[in-house]
Amino acid sequence: MEQTEAEAKARDGYDRMADAYTDHVSLEMAVPSLVRSLLESFAREVQEEGGGKVADVGCGPGHITAFLAELGLDIFGIDNSPALLDIARAANPDIRFETGQLASLPVASGSLKAVVSKHSLIHTPADLVPSALDEFARVLEPGGLLFLSFFGATEPATHGESFDHAVTTAYQLDTEIMAKLVSSAGLTEELRIVQQPREGERQLPHGTFFARR
Repeated sequence: MEQTEAEAKARDGYDRMADAYTDHVSLEMAVPSLVRSLLESFAREVQEEGGGKVADVGCGPGHITAFLAELGLDIFGIDNSPALLDIARAANPDIRFETGQLASLPVASGSLKAVVSKHSLIHTPADLVPSALDEFARVLEPGGLLFLSFFGATEPATHGESFDHAVTTAYQLDTEIMAKLVSSAGLTEELRIVQQPREGERQLPHGTFFARR
């Protein structure tokens, strides 16, 4: 599958289900969780290093963007779904949201202090993931920090296998393989957490990396 086809499928799916998806994630940051704690740690690290521009890539309805803005980050959102961007702008008129693709971000090289990619790669086929990681590295300034999370694979052999998702096809990504791809993109891994699924959740682990250019 080509990059443009993958991104078009994701855009069409999220446009179609924008309201339902927004309802599904609207309370994600309202309750304590490991994800929220990791985002809080990420925000503290960026601020302790002097702050700077941050992009939330694949921001969807902007709930993560707004959460990090409340924590003091100078952040803006990027997504390829016009319907989700309309929702994000209406809910957060003081935050900038832009149209963009994962592998061709509307951002100058080396201009960002940090990038957030929270599960934004899940609809990207495995062979296209390196291009997206290269793009994240391109827009980061030297020393810039990447927050990257995704659905992990049940085992290395299932890296890139698809699974059912309410919006459009999604893919599991093995954490060890992802670590090598992060390194190949010129990023140095600083933290890796693999969270196992709870009962009643989709039975795939969640991988989270902090990595620095």
